[in-house]
Amino acid sequence: MGINKAKMYLLVGLGLADRPAEWSILLADNYPEAVRKHVLDSEALLSANRYDGAGYLAGYAVECTLKSLILVETGKGTKAHDLNNLSAQALRLAGLPNQKTAAYVRGPTITSLLYGPAGWRETLRYEAEGTVTQADSEAWVAEARRLHDTVILPMKLDGVIV
Repeated sequence: MGINKAKMYLLVGLGLADRPAEWSILLADNYPEAVRKHVLDSEALLSANRYDGAGYLAGYAVECTLKSLILVETGKGTKAHDLNNLSAQALRLAGLPNQKTAAYVRGPTITSLLYGPAGWRETLRYEAEGTVTQADSEAWVAEARRLHDTVILPMKLDGVIV
């Protein structure tokens, strides 16, 4: 292709919509790798009693899992953060005939982690320390680990994602 990685990331950052279709996968965020990193970091923060950071990163791991499922089916990333909508979209896509993610998505919901004032939200990073309770942090980190182990890892092993 002749375009180096730095130029590709620049194009993504600029949001250039007129790039060739074959660039979409190369330019897409690496959601599966982000899941792995965020799960490991959230577990480390949880073990250090850093509940806000652990919960925040666990939520991002869940978000990136959902975005991985959507990307596999559509070939497009998304900037959305609403876990409820992302989960519904991933479930809808997985339910269509001949979908690659159907084997990795089960039940009426993909995740127990909810989005909004009473759940995870991307704005937690701006909120006061102590916003995320120990119990919430533990539950969110466990959910992020569960999704990594039951969705991302099997999809990698099966060659659905790299």
